Amino acid sequence: MKKNQIIAKNNGFSLIEFLVALLIFAIGVLSLTSLQLKVLKGNVSSNNFAQAVQISYSMMDRMRSNKKEAMAGSYNISDVAEIAEGDGVAPLADDDLADWKTHELSLLPNGNVIILCSTDGNCSVTISWADSQGDPETTVLSTSVNSRI
Repeated sequence: MKKNQIIAKNNGFSLIEFLVALLIFAIGVLSLTSLQLKVLKGNVSSNNFAQAVQISYSMMDRMRSNKKEAMAGSYNISDVAEIAEGDGVAPLADDDLADWKTHELSLLPNGNVIILCSTDGNCSVTISWADSQGDPETTVLSTSVNSRI
């Protein structure tokens, strides 16, 4: 009889043990899902920052290629709304800015720019963008590139 009692006690898991194991598994899956969401948001933010730096360098290169107009202040703006449509005639700074705004700055969410270039060739390009990703409390991020053209 002793042998039969030992076999009866080892029948397997009870329903409560199974539910506890299922609860622990569900908490683990939810934690991993939350972690994945944070990683994706970080990836988007990182991509936007890298994009902003690249866009800044692109404008610096455009000003270097048109140094005379850049040093004369033709590229200086304090808001993206100041960028007018290009007209295709000299001076070409307005065409350069319009093309840059359409093809590059538009890649950032709510991208804005401040460009300052002095007569001695010291230039600064500051780009800001909204990085909220659904979070209204997130502030606007920005990056700045300074160079002598």
